[in-house]
Amino acid sequence: MLDEKELQELIGFHGDGQPVLSVYLNVDPTWHTTDGYKLRLRHLLEEVAEGSDPADLAAVERYIEREYDWSGRSVAMFSCARAGLWRAYALPVQIRSLARVGEKPYVKPLANILDRYGRFVVAIVDRQGAKLYLFHLGKLVETAGVLGEEVRRVKGGGGTTIPTGSGSRGRTGDAGHLGAYMEQVALRNLREAADLTVRFCQSHKVDRLVLGGTEETVAQFRGLLPKALQDKVVGSVPLSMNAPEHEVLSRAIEIITRYDHEREVELVEKIITAAAKGANGVVRLDDTLGALHEGRIQVLVVSDGYRAPGYQCQGCGYITAQKLDTCPFCGSEVREIADVVEMAIEQVMAQGGTVEVVQDVPALDGAGHIGALLRY
Repeated sequence: MLDEKELQELIGFHGDGQPVLSVYLNVDPTWHTTDGYKLRLRHLLEEVAEGSDPADLAAVERYIEREYDWSGRSVAMFSCARAGLWRAYALPVQIRSLARVGEKPYVKPLANILDRYGRFVVAIVDRQGAKLYLFHLGKLVETAGVLGEEVRRVKGGGGTTIPTGSGSRGRTGDAGHLGAYMEQVALRNLREAADLTVRFCQSHKVDRLVLGGTEETVAQFRGLLPKALQDKVVGSVPLSMNAPEHEVLSRAIEIITRYDHEREVELVEKIITAAAKGANGVVRLDDTLGALHEGRIQVLVVSDGYRAPGYQCQGCGYITAQKLDTCPFCGSEVREIADVVEMAIEQVMAQGGTVEVVQDVPALDGAGHIGALLRY
C-alpha cells in the first residue's frame, strides 16, 4: 500500500543513467471498457518507446494483462528493470493517463493523490453515537464506534417515567420534562462521540475529516470538537449510521474533491489578483521562472498536463523558456530540455516550496497555465 515512506523512496530513486518508465492509466469503469483502457495503454507506451527499455515496457503490459485486478479508478506504475525497480499502485480517483521516461520516477501526480486521499476519517454521527471510518487511498483501514443511551422520541400525553439511574424506575414526568431529559442524553452521547473522534484522529495522525449525519446533528457535533480538529473538517454529507462502506467512501471522496477544487480556484484567484497589483504573485511562464531563479516561490500552481520546452544551464541549473547559448549568471553552457515546467516543479520542491497541479480552473489556463504565490 502506498504511504509516505514509499513515496519518499520513489522520490529518492535514481536510475544511475538508466531510463525510468512512469505510467499513469485512468481505468474508471464508467468511462470505457477494459479493452479500451488496454488500447489506450498501448498507445501511451508507443509514444515513449524510443527512449524506454523494452523490459520496462513489457513489465507494464504484463502487469495490466495478467496481474492487475482492475480495482480503483486509476493505476500508477513505475519500472526500471536494469536498476531493480517495479512499483504499481491502484488509486481511488481518476487521473489523467500519461507516460513519461526520465532519470527518475515522475511522482507528482502520485504525491497529489496521497496528499488528498491518504488517511482521512469519516465520522457518521446521530443523537445516540458515532461510527468512524479510517480510509487510506480508497481502502478501509480501521473502524471504531460508540453507542450511548437511547434517545426516545417524545410525544404529548400523560405521565412518562424518566430514568434516574441504575436499578431505579425513576420518577414520572410530563412530556416536557422527558423532552428536556432526552436532549441531555443526546448531548452526552454527542460529547462521547466527539471525545472518541478526537482520540481516533490523533492516534492515526489524519489531516482531513468528513462528517456525516443530519444537518442539525452534524452542526452540534462539530461545535463539540476542539478548534484544531474543526479546522480539519473539509465538509459534511447526509449519511445514516447504516450506510454501506462503499457509499461512505464514494460520498467522502466527492466531498474531498469538491473541497480541493474550491481551494484551488481561490488560490489561483489570489495569485492572479496579486500579480495584477504587482504584489506577491506572478503568472505566465517567463515571470514564474524568473521568480523561481530568485528563490521567491512559496506555492507553484500549474494546469494539469501543461508542458513547455525550455533551456537549462549545465552549471548553476538556471532554467528559462528563452533560447540562450550561455548562462547570463555563471557563463556555463545552456542546453535545450523537453519540459521546463517539470524541471520548475522539481526546483520549487527542492527549495522547500509547494506545488499544486490543478484541473478545470479556466482562470489559470487564461493566465498562461502557470503562476506562483511568492514569499516576498
